[in-house]
Amino acid sequence: MRTASRAMWVGAALAMVALPLWATPPTMDVVAGARTGSMPKGVSISPDGRTLYVTNYGNSNVGNVALYDPATLTQTGAVNVPGIVVESVLSPDGRTLYVSNFTRGTVQFVDLQSRRVTREVRAGGHPKVLAISRDGARLFVANWGSHNVTEVDTARGTVTRTLRAGRNPRGMVVTRAGRLYVANFNSHNIDVYEGAQMETHRRLDPVCRIPRHLVLSPDETRLYVSCFSHSKLLALDVQTERPIREVSVGEWPKSIDVTSDGRYVGTANYGGSSVSVVDTTDWSVSTLDVPAMDHGSGIVAARTGLRFFVTGWYDNHLFTVAPSGSAPSWAVSDRVRATVLRQRDFHRRHPAE
Repeated sequence: MRTASRAMWVGAALAMVALPLWATPPTMDVVAGARTGSMPKGVSISPDGRTLYVTNYGNSNVGNVALYDPATLTQTGAVNVPGIVVESVLSPDGRTLYVSNFTRGTVQFVDLQSRRVTREVRAGGHPKVLAISRDGARLFVANWGSHNVTEVDTARGTVTRTLRAGRNPRGMVVTRAGRLYVANFNSHNIDVYEGAQMETHRRLDPVCRIPRHLVLSPDETRLYVSCFSHSKLLALDVQTERPIREVSVGEWPKSIDVTSDGRYVGTANYGGSSVSVVDTTDWSVSTLDVPAMDHGSGIVAARTGLRFFVTGWYDNHLFTVAPSGSAPSWAVSDRVRATVLRQRDFHRRHPAE
């Protein structure tokens, strides 16, 4: 019954969308690569677009946040954070980096001038994805292990409230008006909260199998969802909260982001060790195998232009993916290619994340 309902829900919406008469998928290439720490989970970018922040999940206490120059992927510094960091988000003014700490069950405030942790706030069990309001006053923490979301007052460094969510909340995004969307990984749905006290709550159910990551289009007319198990990108109309489109991307899309002009959505594909780029003008898709990458993890778009930065979970690299011909290809030897293929095969047979 649930499957039939799901099919009717998506089918009715897709029937209203005219099929494109053309397809112009962008041809992408890997134009740069750099070593990271162990198990680079996520990557975020500063508001001015001049610094990338990579969270190295496999580094405990030392070097678990690394800074890079997006133009060259040269490492420009590191932050030593007590515990094991998972994901990060920046304050709108770019002065503070907030990181979720998996083992300590907290969110930590990193002052980027001193590169030190200045505050630590208790969240829930195994916090992962973070989302911040447009004014920077409200920080939301998705607690994977306790099935809830912690709201933090960033000025006071105190917990405002705890929101009950579905099973294993993960992806989150906040609109300009303060509406919070939370993707529940193992409930296959999305919780929606809004109001000054988050007093209004509803649930979009079902959405897709394993909704993992969420991102809004810059004009906030679309909500994009990575459907992990279905290997698809789902687009929802924010006004109606109904599906607009569902397209196939690389295997097991993990993280997603959208370019500043809203045209392209990029997906870091965990199972496929690839990056997919979706052109939302005609919903064409280009998927690039990243030769030196073993299971894609985090992804973020450059502040301008068509360029994505992606991390490889097992290979410990940060890559730049851009249109072919925009820069020389990043050279990968045949030996490295063969080694990575063997690693991919092993990790597909022994999955861990």
